[in-house]
Amino acid sequence: MTQVANTDQYEWWNGDAGERWARDADRRDLRMAPIADALLATARIRSGDAVLDIGCGCGATTLRAANAAGHAGSAVGIDLSEPMLAVARRRARQQGVANVRFTRADAQIHELRAAHDIAISRFGTMFFSDPAAAFANIARSTREGSRLCLATWQPLAANDWLTIPGEALLRYAAPPEPTTGPGMFSQSDPAALAATLSAAGYERIQSDPVIVNLIFGVDAAEAADTLTASGPSRALLETIAESDRSAALDALTSTLAEHQGPDGVRLAVAIWITTATRSG
Repeated sequence: MTQVANTDQYEWWNGDAGERWARDADRRDLRMAPIADALLATARIRSGDAVLDIGCGCGATTLRAANAAGHAGSAVGIDLSEPMLAVARRRARQQGVANVRFTRADAQIHELRAAHDIAISRFGTMFFSDPAAAFANIARSTREGSRLCLATWQPLAANDWLTIPGEALLRYAAPPEPTTGPGMFSQSDPAALAATLSAAGYERIQSDPVIVNLIFGVDAAEAADTLTASGPSRALLETIAESDRSAALDALTSTLAEHQGPDGVRLAVAIWITTATRSG
């Protein structure tokens, strides 16, 4: 049985949220491929590396890491979500990737037995209920001098893909309540993240801003469907009265049409790529 300390996130990602992400895995990972590209370009996984992928979700980054590590290396993906891990395992079988393994585990407490050369994460570390415990546990699973490479979100205001649809929906929606704790912006402050990593045993910590333009739909209607399927736009839509939803979606679609180009609706996405080295 999986031991879990992060119970709220465990329930969330093994419920409706995890099922939705698993159903939409192929489309979502195709859309987010430029973020994976940025993460893995910085990680520079080498042949023979043992890779740990934290919060691996449906396994897109883990499988790419396993391929980069080659037959002499390996990749282990850990996540709380069994629906998403089922997709990851199916993808590994379909792609014939033999040097990869997926485990349902809570990074805060799971005993990570292997000595990894590098730990990576694409948006998987922001949901720790106890980041200090999680990063300390991850550090213990890696070799002295091993690398850490994380993709996390920059603040809300820097992300057009959130603020542009948000402004349209907020004509009808209730403003969101401020939140603390786990969530997509919990590691959006590089200084705070650096302090946590330093306390966990990392040094040479650096966060670099990266902006990519992602296609959210071939047209405004598809982009509206994509953006309201999950995340902050979905949360805003759920606060809108049923009688106003049609008007709200029309406003959103009209706004997104202003950003439609020849290849679809492109919006800017702002992330941090953070690197660090495990100290001795």
